[in-house]
Amino acid sequence: MDRREIQQHVFDTLGIILVDKDPIQDDALLADLELDEEDFAEFFSHLQAEFGIVVPGKVKSQISHTPGQQLTLQGLVDRILIEMKGKRPY
Repeated sequence: MDRREIQQHVFDTLGIILVDKDPIQDDALLADLELDEEDFAEFFSHLQAEFGIVVPGKVKSQISHTPGQQLTLQGLVDRILIEMKGKRPY
């Protein structure tokens, strides 16, 4: 799966969770999307199932609980790519 496909899956997952959403921009911060704890849990659950990865609890906590967290959606796509590469057999 390439970057564009991963990005689209991330955006689609957010679209399912965010009922009243503005268009999701590449440089949007996760903090801008105003997800509550239940939304974050659902979001990460979908991504983990979709990509066969586990987002570390520390990363999830930092993203969902740190005020002003500056992780962009592109940063999340990068993290997913890194996690997927780590799972590939060589």
